[in-house]
Amino acid sequence: MNKSVYKVHPIMIPFFLFFYLSGEIAIYSIVFGSLLIHEAGHLIAAKLVGIKVRSCTILPYGGEIKMEQFSKVPKSGQLLVIFGGPFCTLLVLVFSYFIDFPQDRLVFFTQLIILCLNLLPIYPLDGGRALDALFPDKYEMLIGYSIWISSLIFFISLAYFPRAVSVSFIFLFIVLQNIIYWRFRKYKLAFDRITKTA
Repeated sequence: MNKSVYKVHPIMIPFFLFFYLSGEIAIYSIVFGSLLIHEAGHLIAAKLVGIKVRSCTILPYGGEIKMEQFSKVPKSGQLLVIFGGPFCTLLVLVFSYFIDFPQDRLVFFTQLIILCLNLLPIYPLDGGRALDALFPDKYEMLIGYSIWISSLIFFISLAYFPRAVSVSFIFLFIVLQNIIYWRFRKYKLAFDRITKTA
């Protein structure tokens, strides 16, 4: 695979800048390393299933992996790829709980946050992608629901500003992503129908 497929989304810049300016280099490195491990889980699972990965972009909640003809893969294979990331995060979480090492508590809570966040039933988080894999005909409903729920979480997080600024950024980004998905939903559904019958 070409190394250029690995990217870091520009939305990560304010997160890293915040950690850098606050002097929290340990948090910076642990969060970024945890996101890389999470995405490695997806990539390893995709390789096991035999799916060709076109790109992998690191995002605040994990990442976005674009794969060739993912909709043609059997549901069991899709779910294996989707839960590959949370599984690797869970492994690190268990390791950090039972093994003593510097910053082990910080590593543990970072994995816990990433795991809980990704399992929320909101698209494009892993929980939402699992729902899409299980119920592909409900895609439009899932996107609409994801816009409302992520918007609600975003506005609730504003009540805890500035302590919850990271949560606000993440869910605002998810809201904007889902609005884009909603605008292009018909093209996505048409593309999925074509690839399934090809």
